[in-house]
Amino acid sequence: MSKRERLLSAITENVVVRVNRKPKYAEPLYGFVVRVGANWALMAQVSDGGYADGFVAFRVDNVARVERDRTIATTFAQSQPDWPRQYPHDVDLDHTRGLITSFGGSGGLIGIEKERERKALWVGILDEIIDHHVYLHEVRPDGTWHDEPLGYRLSAVTAIYVQTRYLAALRAVAGSVPPG
Repeated sequence: MSKRERLLSAITENVVVRVNRKPKYAEPLYGFVVRVGANWALMAQVSDGGYADGFVAFRVDNVARVERDRTIATTFAQSQPDWPRQYPHDVDLDHTRGLITSFGGSGGLIGIEKERERKALWVGILDEIIDHHVYLHEVRPDGTWHDEPLGYRLSAVTAIYVQTRYLAALRAVAGSVPPG
């Protein structure tokens, strides 16, 4: 079964899955696969026990393995009032530029992972996309804002996070973007 078929099967089965990804430094993802596009898949993430924890989009080509979770997470998540979890807006899962624009259009924080980086997450508000680079007005882990937007190659982005508990906490501490 191909990676795409395994992801589509996870949608049909409606169970929590663990998605192992390439490159080797990528952390596994846990949650319900909710959509699969030409290049990206969207997952409603869960944390330990099945608690909802935002959404993550990841590159389909980076999927190494999809395994069904054997814990209580599926049963617990399905018992929650916000079940079934769906991303509330249309999302472009065919193009990286469109996906980032879809997620960043609301003005909320987004987190991006880049290829070949160890456990690093760049977090900010979408500033602009120029040519082959995305620019984020970033917030540091201590809740302070960088003075200027920072840019990253679109082709290096391997995962994009939105609406997670960490991003909500960081936004609460950081407040609004300072004028720059």
